[in-house]
Amino acid sequence: MLKELRRITSTEPYKSAGGMRMKEILITPWPTLNAKFVVEIWTDENEDAAPEMWEIICNDLAQTGGIPQTIIPRTQLELFDNHPVLWHLDDEIFFSVIGKTENIPALMGELFIEHTKACGNWVDFQWLYSGLPTTLASLGENQLAIPIQLKSACFEVLDRHNIKYRINTIQESEKGYSVLFFSNPDIWPIEENFKQSYIIAKEFSERRLS
Repeated sequence: MLKELRRITSTEPYKSAGGMRMKEILITPWPTLNAKFVVEIWTDENEDAAPEMWEIICNDLAQTGGIPQTIIPRTQLELFDNHPVLWHLDDEIFFSVIGKTENIPALMGELFIEHTKACGNWVDFQWLYSGLPTTLASLGENQLAIPIQLKSACFEVLDRHNIKYRINTIQESEKGYSVLFFSNPDIWPIEENFKQSYIIAKEFSERRLS
């Protein structure tokens, strides 16, 4: 899975004098969502040196985060099958809050800190918890959902604030996705969300064109 491209972009010649340029993007929506990206790569600062042309094939595309049409110098390709950006595609816990707290701002602040520690802001905090303050204030009928990997970060905070909750169900999701990052780990560590460009798909492959 992209072994050669990942190797090239991790070498010292590439990181010291190389670069990458997006040349073509082709999206095929049917029968499954697939994509092909043609990239130009060079590892020599000599302008006369011939670059290599590669095709990145992404089968069963699930999501993209800012496909880079302009790629900064020394961008590396990194591939993960276990990363917080994939958690929203994994199993979810559905639960209801059945207890109150007198200090909602303190709870939300602590919850945000633990959430950030757990996922590096790769999972949108507002998307998960925007309705929680209203729920805690009114305690009407409610149900929230979080990725199963954030179970401890959420429930341990609720426990510390003596907020009772009820787990309703665990919904299993389809597994097997990987994420390809276009990033520079020396500037933007993959553990933290710096808006690095990424592609999520079931399968990645590569083909050298020239």
